[in-house]
Amino acid sequence: MIKTISLLPGVVLRCMQDRRFKQGCLSVQMVRLMHAGESAMNALLPSVLLRATKQYPDLRAITAQLDTLYGAAVGPIVRRIGDYQTVGLYCGFMDDRFALPGDQILGPMIDFVREVLLNCAVENGHFLPDIVESEKKNLISTIESELNDKRAYSMSQLLRTMCKADSYGIPRLGDKESVAAIEAKPLYEHYRHILRTSPIELFYVGSAPAETV
Repeated sequence: MIKTISLLPGVVLRCMQDRRFKQGCLSVQMVRLMHAGESAMNALLPSVLLRATKQYPDLRAITAQLDTLYGAAVGPIVRRIGDYQTVGLYCGFMDDRFALPGDQILGPMIDFVREVLLNCAVENGHFLPDIVESEKKNLISTIESELNDKRAYSMSQLLRTMCKADSYGIPRLGDKESVAAIEAKPLYEHYRHILRTSPIELFYVGSAPAETV
C-alpha cells in the first residue's frame, strides 16, 4: 500500500513500506510540461547537479561519500510521461536493517540528495562552465547514439512527424542544437526557476515507515 503525504504545497511524498527487499530506493522528480524551449535544459540539469556540490566539490568526493553509505548509487532521471517531462534523481541504497550496528543509511542518503539538489557548486552566480560543457557533450553523444538504435530512432521520428504541432512530439532529451546552445548562467537561472515553480514528487520504497522518511 502506498501512503501519500503532502510535505509542502506542491511537494508530495509517496511511500511504499516493504520489507521484502534488502535495498531501498528514493526518487525525487520535478514535473514540467513538455516545452521545446526548455526540454534540453531540463534533461541536462540532473547530470550537472551530480558533478559537484559545495560540500562535495568533485566526482571523487561524491564517490567517496557514496562509498561510506555502503556503495549507494545515485543517477539522473529524465522521463517523458504523456505531455509531461520529469527530471531529478534516483537513489538505490542498502536498507538500514542490514547495516552494521549503529550505522544508518537512509538519513545520510536523504542529506546527500538534499545537498545535490539544493547546494550545487556555483561560480559568479552560475554553474561551473567546465562541468556544463562536459555534460553537454555527454548529452549530445546520448542523443546521437539513437541513430544506431533503429527501433528508438524510428519511434522518435514517428512522434516528431505525427505530433509536430503538439508537445508530445518534443524529444525527451531535446535536440543537439538546443543542447549545444546552453550556457552556464541561463541554465542556473532556469534551475532556480523550476525549483520554485515545479510540482515535486518524491517516491520511497523500503522498510522505513512513511513518517520516518
